[in-house]
Amino acid sequence: MKNLIISAIIATAGLTASAASATTYWVQDGIMLNARTGPSTYYHSVGKFHGCTKLHVVAYKHGWAKVAYKHDYYWVSAKYLQNHDCYDGYKKYKSHY
Repeated sequence: MKNLIISAIIATAGLTASAASATTYWVQDGIMLNARTGPSTYYHSVGKFHGCTKLHVVAYKHGWAKVAYKHDYYWVSAKYLQNHDCYDGYKKYKSHY
């Protein structure tokens, strides 16, 4: 029983550390980015991310990024990710007319 509790604590600590090391990126504006089951075009596309979607990168492999999104993991081409949101650098102004 004691070993089981210690194993659970170690496993939880490992999950927390990997989640904390995730880096936030956004899909480039105007891009529809394929979400794949593995790090190449040979893997199935299981959906698409719209431009400006916020993703959390947890790993890289040969130009591909493993991303966490809504409690699941996907692989995307890293060249279509940017390290700032789509509205960074300029402000939107409301029209008062």
